[in-house]
Amino acid sequence: MCCMTKRQAELLKYITSYIRWHGYSPSYEDMMKGLRLKSKSGIHRLVYALVKRNKIKHHPYNARSIEVVDG
Repeated sequence: MCCMTKRQAELLKYITSYIRWHGYSPSYEDMMKGLRLKSKSGIHRLVYALVKRNKIKHHPYNARSIEVVDG
């Protein structure tokens, strides 16, 4: 589980830059538009793949609760 897919890397980069720019994490809607995906379920799969790879932390049931894990 060392490598990320191209889409996962793209989402991680988007989340990181969004947080840096806005000061808070993007919503699923923001991520969907940022990656030009048509469904939130696609974003959901990518987010949880990044969680499994310990690239981000996500707190379920809290809006805009994604944190990028350093290292």
